[in-house]
Formats: sequence, C-alpha cells, structure tokens
Amino acid sequence: MTLQELPGIVLAPYGTLFPPALATYDQMKKAYERKFPGSPVRLAFTSHLMRKRLRENEGITVPSLPAALADLRDLGCECVVVQSLQIVPGGEFHQVARLVQAMQDSGKQAPLRLETGLPLLSDLSDCRAVSSLLPTLLSSLCSGSTSPRDPEKEAVLLVGHGTGHPADALYSLMAQVLKREHNNVFLGTIEGLSGLAELLPELKGCGVRVVQLLLFLLVAGGHAENDIFGQSPASWKSTLEREGYEVMADRRGLGQRPEIVSLFLEHTGNALEKMKNR
Repeated sequence: MTLQELPGIVLAPYGTLFPPALATYDQMKKAYERKFPGSPVRLAFTSHLMRKRLRENEGITVPSLPAALADLRDLGCECVVVQSLQIVPGGEFHQVARLVQAMQDSGKQAPLRLETGLPLLSDLSDCRAVSSLLPTLLSSLCSGSTSPRDPEKEAVLLVGHGTGHPADALYSLMAQVLKREHNNVFLGTIEGLSGLAELLPELKGCGVRVVQLLLFLLVAGGHAENDIFGQSPASWKSTLEREGYEVMADRRGLGQRPEIVSLFLEHTGNALEKMKNR
C-alpha cells in the first residue's frame, strides 16, 4: 500500500518534561507502529509550554499538532487520525478536537481527511472495559507476588488527575464501576471532585491496613513524582503512611500497561472506521 492509502496517526498528549514519561510515549508510539504497520506515527505535544521547556532544558524537540499534521501531509498521507492521549474528554481534549475540526473546515491541510480518536474514558462501556482489566493491572510489581490480592487485607487506591471540566464526572462514574465490580477498590483525583480527604473516611471504614497505590495517569510525570509518591508531607503516600497504612506503591503509568494501550488502539481503529464511512 502507498502512503496515500495508509492512514497517518498523531498521538496527542499534553506533554511532559520527565524522561520516564517521555519513554512511555515512545513505547506507545512503537505499539502503534506494530498495530498499524506502514502507517507513519507521530507524537505531538499540545502544550506550548511543555514543548518550549523541553527544547530549552533538554534540547529535545517535539512538534505541535499542526506541525505534525503538516509533516504527514508532506509525506503524502491523505487521512490522519489524531489520537487523544487524555484520560477523559476534558478541556485539553476539546482543544484538540476544535483544532482538528478547524483545520478540516479551513481546507488548509488538503488533501488530508482528519478524525479525532476518543480518550481512554468517554462513556460507561469504556469504564467497564478498564474495570475488567483491574486483576491484570494488580498482578504487578507493587505486590512482588503472583498470588491474588486479598481484598479484606489490601485496599487499592488509584490516583488520577481530575479536572474542573464537566468531564470530571467520568472519574466519578469510573469510581462507581470499580466499587460495584471489585471489593475495596477506590479512585481519587488530585484536582477533581474526590481527593484523598474525601476518600479517607471510606478507606478507614473498610478496615484494611495495607494500600496498593496505583497511578490512574497515562505517564509517571510531575504529579506522580511530587503529588502522589513524593516525600512532601502533603503527598498521597506520605498522608496514607501518616494515617498508619502500609503503602505499596506502583509507579507505572497507564501507558506502560499493554492492556490499557490496547484500549487506545481500539479507539484509533474506531476513528479510522468512522473516517472511512463518512
């Protein structure tokens, strides 16, 4: 197949300055290249500030979304999926979607046909799909054992970013699905409705003394290093330990988990089908 027949793909996260997080994006890019052989895959940071600081501090250049699309157009791609790497369709996702729509409407990117891939969680079925993966996610480095978790002894606390956007409701929906389908599994957010202060009474009520602390973030960047696992007394790990819990920390972002990446790949495939059927 020629490039005219193969779709281009742009992976569009907010961005990061942390080397481990950059490595996660690179792993995801390779997963896309395996899933869509021959299709050119590009990484683009939507944050101007992240691109600027990364260039100035590390000498690493990551293109903007318009620059990545222009590159694919120059290669000869006629259709491109811009895959959001957000967790929920909050403000950043809608920024990407508006930009893609504006570029499509303007005709400046002709002959490109563009479609936007949905983030990890966009509806109830997405929440259920993620919840179904929890046993696999928990057979992880944090326990150092292949034996199943005893939910009467160990609680699981996933920590996401959260947002002031109405899409924060999807975190609440995800939390309710986890509560219904699993025992003593909680989801909280750094900047959303349910923070650690709101979750502590419920956590204390379940009677466990061990907490598996997992990221519900795509990459282990600044929030993971500082707000969740940091040495500061205000971090989630420090707060839990101060409350008397033994904390077992798994510092891997969701993007390091192939099962989660497969859900993003599925969303990209859905966007490709939608584009073909237009």
